[in-house]
Amino acid sequence: MSSHKVVASKADSKIVSMRVVVSVLALIFCFTASFAADKKSKDTKPAETAKPSYDLPQPATETLDLTMYQRIREEGLGHSHIMEYATALADGIGPRLTGSPNLKKANEWTRDQLTAMGCANAHLEDWGEFGMGWRQLNTWVRMAAPDTAVFIAQALPWSPSSKGAISGPAIWVDAKDEKDLEKYKGKLNGKIILFGDMRDVKPVDKPLFERRDADNLKTLTEFPVHIGEQEDFFATFIKRLKFREQAGKFFAEEHALGVVIPSRDGRNNGGSGGTIFDDGGSGLGWFTYQREHAEQLPIVVTAIENYGRVYRLLKANVPVTIEMNVDTEFTGDHEHGFDTIAEIPAPIPS
Repeated sequence: MSSHKVVASKADSKIVSMRVVVSVLALIFCFTASFAADKKSKDTKPAETAKPSYDLPQPATETLDLTMYQRIREEGLGHSHIMEYATALADGIGPRLTGSPNLKKANEWTRDQLTAMGCANAHLEDWGEFGMGWRQLNTWVRMAAPDTAVFIAQALPWSPSSKGAISGPAIWVDAKDEKDLEKYKGKLNGKIILFGDMRDVKPVDKPLFERRDADNLKTLTEFPVHIGEQEDFFATFIKRLKFREQAGKFFAEEHALGVVIPSRDGRNNGGSGGTIFDDGGSGLGWFTYQREHAEQLPIVVTAIENYGRVYRLLKANVPVTIEMNVDTEFTGDHEHGFDTIAEIPAPIPS
């Protein structure tokens, strides 16, 4: 969530990514293609059979085979294996960060499944060098004082290892630009930094998703487009990432032990109730998957409720001790990315 090139965002660790959806749709299409294979075109002239269908003249009036539409619908609704494929990817293989060993497994699994379905020429296509391969082996975070509490947390993608458990007093760093960092000079040695604003966490009092009706869909087509807004957004985004990379270097130079980042907010307050969003966009920089921009300190993302508890204690001048262990592994600096490709075979018209 490219954006980083993440099969589950650039780092989507908790949800089925767009790559899962594409792969599953491809598998469903392979099923349905067998029903259409025996249907030959009666209108195609012999001289035109060598041309692909998209090069042939299009009919003035489209002829719809509603029976075939129904057969496809029945196959998808009555004989779908989508949950089997989804659980094989999401449960069996797990999170599939770009460049990770799990993504390699997912690519190869999808290739083999497409072949088993009867698709032709199933293979992996290299789309080029990505950067560092990385995976999380184990991560835990807890508050050791003034009370003991186990936090919901994950290592930030491409975070280095802490090389064992680390412990230190927590400090919240309130900085929006490079000038703000100066007031923390000489104050971060041996500390575990909380970096990020504490946002409001509203109760979930309505469904997280809604089905759009005709009137609701109409508002999408009439949504005003304001020229320049997108450019302003990206300019602000780039400026933010540049500062966060500066902040990461500053924390390392000041000999901080580690960094704790709050889970970002999702749509409809999705980033609450124990749900965390763990992706590269929360890191201290943009290209943290490249060695020259690598994170210099172990970094974790924690649930907003856990982050808020420590934040409130620190704001009340109550000392807090944080313990954490980030066990991660890098698998190479020049990993490549691959797409899984296959063809749905069809008979050549005679």
